[in-house]
Amino acid sequence: MNRRLVCILAAATLLGVVTAASAQATWPSKPIRVIVPFPAGGQLDVVTRLVAQRIAPALGQPIIVDVRPGADGNIGTEMAARSAPDGHTWVAVSPPTTIQPSVRPRTLRYDPLRDFEPVVFLGTSPFLFAVPASSPASTVREFITHAKTQPGSLSYAGSARGTVVHLATELFMHDMGLKMVMINYTGQPAAMLDLMAGRVDFMTLGMVLAEPQIKAGKLKALAILDHKRHPRLPEVPSVVELGMPDLIMQTWFGLAMPAQTPAAIVQRVNSEVTKVLQSPEVQAQLQGMGVVVASPNTPQEFGRFMRDDVARWKKVVSEAAIETD
Repeated sequence: MNRRLVCILAAATLLGVVTAASAQATWPSKPIRVIVPFPAGGQLDVVTRLVAQRIAPALGQPIIVDVRPGADGNIGTEMAARSAPDGHTWVAVSPPTTIQPSVRPRTLRYDPLRDFEPVVFLGTSPFLFAVPASSPASTVREFITHAKTQPGSLSYAGSARGTVVHLATELFMHDMGLKMVMINYTGQPAAMLDLMAGRVDFMTLGMVLAEPQIKAGKLKALAILDHKRHPRLPEVPSVVELGMPDLIMQTWFGLAMPAQTPAAIVQRVNSEVTKVLQSPEVQAQLQGMGVVVASPNTPQEFGRFMRDDVARWKKVVSEAAIETD
């Protein structure tokens, strides 16, 4: 390599270091926007707002939660993917982010692994199989018997195509040989209202939203989609107890930024969020909502988790023969 080329490469490297350092030194220079691609009041929105409120003072700028639902979460997620990678736009990610490549293999206009920088994993929360309080079924076996006596006449709340709410129910129907009609909703809050009113017969529902309604007697929980019973609902059996281990399903929560966001910014947010998640007060708030707080994790570890989740959902969609675009 000639001397002139060595000098050019060295200068380019130095410029890159200076530019990255400059970006970190001036960041954040304006309010930060975190896009939530599902309706306000859902699990992802609730967890994201709690974290955003807590870390904003440390960053010195307000964090605005921008709810952008639509197209099964793809409107807001694509908007984030196309945003400037300057650390001022984040996106709240969850299972739909890693499910969409499997259910929309031809039409999805972003790639969750290529178009984002994973920032931090926040936590998990289990799902429940739930029915209206008026349902004749009080157990999973009773519901299966009830559904088989009238194939195709019962309905379930889908809460957007390509979410855990949708795919867990489809997998349940596939494994148990059931037929139900999916009623599509933009998010869990709206779907839950119709479930409580008995306008739909069944739903896979996040614990954050389900628990208050179960304890109020407005819903009945048939099973928790986890390895074991949950301490907040100890009377509800797990799918493992019921001999259905393939139905273990959890939602998870995380933050990501557009690809090419400077690593120093990604790491700063990771560090601030990790501090907040270790706070006893925040842990108590999240645990009170049924959320299991994530252990401290790096952006690289969260990235590996997302890659594994993409692969997992491809397998679920294939094995359950779930319709794709």
